[in-house]
Amino acid sequence: MDSVSLSNILENYALEVAGWLDAEKKGLAALQKLQKAIANGNVRDAEKLRIVAQSAAELAAQRAAACPPLVFDAAEYLSAEGAFIPELQAAAERAGVKLYVREGLIFSYPVLLYAEPELAAVRIDKRLEVNMHPDVLAAQLKKLQSREPKSRPERFIEALFDAYELVRAKRGIDAYIDLPLTQLYEVLTLLPGSNKEYTLLDFTRDLYFLDASDIKQTKKGVRMYLTASTVGKERSGKILKFVKRDGSQQDYAAIKFVPEQP
Repeated sequence: MDSVSLSNILENYALEVAGWLDAEKKGLAALQKLQKAIANGNVRDAEKLRIVAQSAAELAAQRAAACPPLVFDAAEYLSAEGAFIPELQAAAERAGVKLYVREGLIFSYPVLLYAEPELAAVRIDKRLEVNMHPDVLAAQLKKLQSREPKSRPERFIEALFDAYELVRAKRGIDAYIDLPLTQLYEVLTLLPGSNKEYTLLDFTRDLYFLDASDIKQTKKGVRMYLTASTVGKERSGKILKFVKRDGSQQDYAAIKFVPEQP
């Protein structure tokens, strides 16, 4: 099946809407002339202006009736096989926006974008966006890329350490060893539904922002170490991937906290 271009469909449909809008504007202008004549007491021209306004209104009604419905399969367009990603990539290139696609997910540092076919929309981070014209999305991404990411690494490292300690206590581990990051994520999303509000991708991005910051230890002086390798024979060890601003990939798998020696 050939890919359907949303840009082309919207461009053609915009012509239909523009013709309708032009007719409505002319009808409104004619009606306003009639209203002004009545307000000024122009009895001589009132009937002529009424006929003109009525004709303009009828023409606008005809244009409204002639305007066809916008037929577009948004779910197919936004699907993995659809034209959404190629069109957005082309629009981003025209706008000078850097974005990278990994397994259907669009990384446009510092935000993440992915399609929601069943909702006929896209999601930029947690915000659902129904305006999905490729050029409009590219402009939004360009604006977002010009801003510094809103991250709080000093708070996140404390939350990570608390989760790390909880996992150690639960597993009866006395030593400060490498633990899979996925286990800490499970602790941070214990509440029902919280893993939908705070996804594993959100968690991975926060890890990257923390890793890229100057904060490497907690307020109590416990130092953090992040590794990209899997953790021994841990079945829950999983590589968490994040695409950086330059398009290179940063991997994380495990974390270890080591208290300062007295």
